[in-house]
Amino acid sequence: MITVNYTGYNVEEENYARIFRPMGSGAYTFVFFVTPMHVYLEDSIEVAMPGSCLFYGPEDIQDYSAIRDFRASTVQFSARPADLKKYGIQTMKLMTPDCADAIDDLLKEINSEFFTRDVFYEERTASLLEEILIQIARENTETRLNEQAGRPLYDLFCQARYTILSNCDKEWASTNMCQMVSLSRSQFYKYYDDFFGVSPMADLAGARIEKAKYLLTNKHLQVSEVAKLCGYASIHHFSRTFKEHTGYSPLAYVKKTTLSE
Repeated sequence: MITVNYTGYNVEEENYARIFRPMGSGAYTFVFFVTPMHVYLEDSIEVAMPGSCLFYGPEDIQDYSAIRDFRASTVQFSARPADLKKYGIQTMKLMTPDCADAIDDLLKEINSEFFTRDVFYEERTASLLEEILIQIARENTETRLNEQAGRPLYDLFCQARYTILSNCDKEWASTNMCQMVSLSRSQFYKYYDDFFGVSPMADLAGARIEKAKYLLTNKHLQVSEVAKLCGYASIHHFSRTFKEHTGYSPLAYVKKTTLSE
């Protein structure tokens, strides 16, 4: 759970102003530089150009100063380390993302929500901050893929994954999947796991079960109909797979959801 504690958008200080928190701030802090700054990191001094940004951990020394004009946006927030880890975010690392304009717009909206304090502003500011994390994480992924010359292949696999999972009711064999990216079965499985962290068949099974869980809440559908709509020719195969994923048989799942209503 991410909670925004304080924010400042495009804050202006006196020329050559310096921010120095030798013990950290006690919370995570995201800083977006609007004017050039000297940033003092663990083993180096770097120049942060407009549009650069970085995350500080709760106990990280915050030390940066304006080269002349001082303007920066900040968001101080509470989060579990896992909340940042899942996005691949590193603290004390200066970044210059291509999506700087989008981040600036999001920071402006966070600031407005935080101080307007309309209903659900806590949830709204948290979701906007998570959007910044997603923007940076996606760009980092794209950069890594570009460096590895894997971007075109990744895009191709994303389209293939979309086609497979959004049509999980269809009969999918390895041959059909491999044809979409023109690769052998072994290559297809390797890249799929590299890109998405799961095998294609396990991914398909997961999508089918999630669809089945949704359809089973429709009391007008029989289990056999749900099985067919999720791509299972055999109700016995469906029931066995459903129980392996959820711990319940389809009928037991229906009973459980009915009792919880």
